Amino acid sequence: MRSLSCVLIREGPSDDWFLPILLRRALEELVVEFFPACREVQEVRPLPEAGNQHPETMIKTLKEERGTFDVVLYHHDGAPPAKSQLVLGRIRQAYSASDLGEPLVPVVPMRETEAWVLADRTALVRALNLRRLNREPVSGSEVESCPDPKVVIDALLRDEAGLNPKKKGALRNFYLSVAENAGIAELRKVPAFQQWWNDMIEALEGLGYQHG
Repeated sequence: MRSLSCVLIREGPSDDWFLPILLRRALEELVVEFFPACREVQEVRPLPEAGNQHPETMIKTLKEERGTFDVVLYHHDGAPPAKSQLVLGRIRQAYSASDLGEPLVPVVPMRETEAWVLADRTALVRALNLRRLNREPVSGSEVESCPDPKVVIDALLRDEAGLNPKKKGALRNFYLSVAENAGIAELRKVPAFQQWWNDMIEALEGLGYQHG
């Protein structure tokens, strides 16, 4: 029986509320569909000490964790594109030059992680403990065209649920709920998420995971 263990290089603490849970759920669906011999997807472990801007710090941390993971998930927000691509290119180059053999798979929303938070309206309604939304935000593939997803999330919390988005507890609980309930099929309508999905399939094939 083969399992899958991933570590996450992320930007900030708010990513920890959303990405580890969401990505593990997505990986569980992915392996059922494509790699059924993989019987367990372990928790996606964030490595906050690695940072995500400086390759040297990241690689040093990963070497200290060597043997505990199969795949490195590297998260960087996609906006602005020129900066994001520059940072991602620098990370990839340094990683390729290291002696780390595990695949590195980018997790790069078109703009921000918050765009993925908005992808599934049903999950938003549940997270806000509402019957319906008075004002429908962008969702599905449209989230990539949203100029500022964080502003939309703040408005949802404040105007729809009467919560203070500046309170860390309210925002954290909202992110956690969406991560636990967002439909992976809805997220796969978002091109950047589908790209991550495809890259994960390629990475697992490269590691010898067998298709069913």
